[in-house]
Amino acid sequence: MLTPIFSWAQSITGTVVDSDGQSIAFANVVLCQAADSTIIAGCTSDENGKFYFSTENKVKMYLRVSFVGYKTKYVELGASPLRIMLEPMMLNEVVVVAQRKLYEQRSGEMIANVKGTILETLPKTADIIAQLPFVSSQDGNFTVFGKGTPVIYINNRLVQDLKELDRLMPSEIKSIKVNTMPGAKYDASVGAVIQIITKKAQGEGLSGTLYAGSKCSELWSMEEFTSLNYRHNAWDVFASSYLIQKRQQIDMKANQQLSLVDAVHEIGYQEEEKVKSNRMAVVGGINYNPNEKISAGVQYVLNSAAWKDNMYNHISHAVNNEMELKQQLALSNRPDHTHNINSYFTGNLSNNLSLDFNFDWVKGNERDNMYSWFPDDTSEDVNTANNRWYNYYASKGILTYTNKYVNIEGGGEYSYTDMTQTYEIDNNTLGINNSNDVTKQNRWALFASAKFQFGNWGLGAGMRYEDIDFDYYKNKEWNKEQSKKYHKLFPNLFTNYSKGNLQATLSYERKIKYPNYSSLRSNIQYSSPYIYESGNPMLLPQIQNDFTCILGYKNIKAIWGYTIYEDYITQMVELYNESSVVLVKPDNMKDVKSQFFALSYTPTIGIWQPNIELGGQWQDLSLSGKSYDKPIFNIRLNNSLTFPHKWFVTVNIGWRSEGNSGIYLLKSLLQTNVHISKSLFDNKISISLMVNDIFRTDKIQWCINHNHIVFDYDKYTDSRYVQLTVRYNFNATKSKYKGGSSSDEKQRL
Repeated sequence: MLTPIFSWAQSITGTVVDSDGQSIAFANVVLCQAADSTIIAGCTSDENGKFYFSTENKVKMYLRVSFVGYKTKYVELGASPLRIMLEPMMLNEVVVVAQRKLYEQRSGEMIANVKGTILETLPKTADIIAQLPFVSSQDGNFTVFGKGTPVIYINNRLVQDLKELDRLMPSEIKSIKVNTMPGAKYDASVGAVIQIITKKAQGEGLSGTLYAGSKCSELWSMEEFTSLNYRHNAWDVFASSYLIQKRQQIDMKANQQLSLVDAVHEIGYQEEEKVKSNRMAVVGGINYNPNEKISAGVQYVLNSAAWKDNMYNHISHAVNNEMELKQQLALSNRPDHTHNINSYFTGNLSNNLSLDFNFDWVKGNERDNMYSWFPDDTSEDVNTANNRWYNYYASKGILTYTNKYVNIEGGGEYSYTDMTQTYEIDNNTLGINNSNDVTKQNRWALFASAKFQFGNWGLGAGMRYEDIDFDYYKNKEWNKEQSKKYHKLFPNLFTNYSKGNLQATLSYERKIKYPNYSSLRSNIQYSSPYIYESGNPMLLPQIQNDFTCILGYKNIKAIWGYTIYEDYITQMVELYNESSVVLVKPDNMKDVKSQFFALSYTPTIGIWQPNIELGGQWQDLSLSGKSYDKPIFNIRLNNSLTFPHKWFVTVNIGWRSEGNSGIYLLKSLLQTNVHISKSLFDNKISISLMVNDIFRTDKIQWCINHNHIVFDYDKYTDSRYVQLTVRYNFNATKSKYKGGSSSDEKQRL
């Protein structure tokens, strides 16, 4: 329908690249009149180096293309698309290179430039993500400020396991985008997207990366990574393997005060754990790229892990001035295996129309076996076995039409999930039963979105429809009450304005958070004599209405958000059968709202590029006449310094105040990290040294005061360590794999 509207104009398209064939983002492209060099129109190349003009007459015009550090190039117009190569400036055989900004903002997205910046020297991709504005990291998990846990994509492929980030070397990354306003093409449960854009591969033949690292905390850990890639003409074959052997000591202290009808019970824990885990991943695949317009491929990933935990727990139980002491010893064993096949096709059907299709199949099994015994009282010995088997497949197709004025996307996706969860316990005196739960889900969605650009203004709207048929089988019998059907619409709207150094975006999105499958289990799980955990098969999805505003001016960025929740999901605590045992389970809450704000400032002062970030978040949550509305404030200072001879130093300091999240009162914490790296032999070898959590202040600490229960928790996960890594890259070829994801369903598994 829109094609005839723009048929009067002729299009001028092209790509700006450097002498190595790498695309140049944000290059200035100006359309000029040949007679007097009058500027007709101008734009900048996008993150892939592409640009677009529309004009009635292109016979008497030319393009002027420039970028800092490169010679300006004048190009006569010819048949589109054009490929324009810029050459670096040379003065007395010295290349003039400008210092790129670390962070930029475009169309509501935060963009971190990795290639050619200090971020490229960090040892791991996860370390780069932790540096991004409005993104925080703790114990290997990421949070986008005010938006929750993000989904992460490598190009267009969903990262199914965060360990996959360890297989992607920083030297392979071009840029990383943080999108706090995902559109309709993403799962309605997605609140934020982090997209990693890799460098465009060049050359032919064999290439690879070798990586080794060793980490010393209380115990020694090590990791190794190797990847190989062979390219010839249109074919691209790749394989990699990753092995991490992690050793960790964990110390935990906790106190419970339980107000029962007859007395007040005081329970204390002093726990030590020694964790050993071995994780291996093997990846293999093939791509077919006959030209720049078509790409197809298939990839197989095997993940295998073995996790063992030796725990010693000293427990005290005081009631009516009497003290009972217990010693609990436990051995946990958690092996898991996952097979994942992803195939894709992406192609340009015309200059303005493209198709992207993906298919996924995942099969996995996990076991969690715990052997718990008490030397002083064998009647309390417990053996438990928690098993999970799952199988799912999904497909997704996206059709995209784009030109200078509009971007239209539409498509659909389908997924089927089958999961079995069993729980077995051998001590019948505890009142915990065995369980066997099966869940089967058919889920499909249709979505469409459009973005329009009128001068400095941009408008966008989208709609997503999701249909879910969820069947629950308790002890292999279909349960009508716990089986559910959902038919929901999720609209989104946004407008943005950009002029010079000023960018502003305002948006509304309706989102949903489906409970993960572990939260839907029916069994009660034994953790210790006085703490049980359970799922909640009656748990409803969490609906949220998000209002977000993003502002950017030069090196200053700000974000504000307001969320209204329906059926807010949080962890609750209650007394189990009115005994001295605390039961932890997920549940829904009504009438919950939250707000957040954050400011980020990233100037460049000589060799120093600091990032100063201030933020706060608070919730409007009341339960049983008690308010949980204490705000949480964050301060973060990331310092990046670039020294001569390719020495790089980063010093990061982060502080979080005490405040409420759900019914939990999170305690304050402090993180202080230092990283030093050195590049050798034209960046082929990189050596880095990192000291994490220097002052040993990064702890998991919280308190609950609810429902006759006061629970204080203090856990240190061995976060202070020294890590040495060495990375070697040979040749320049990298895999061209462009596969995406058919569904975000695996995140719930």
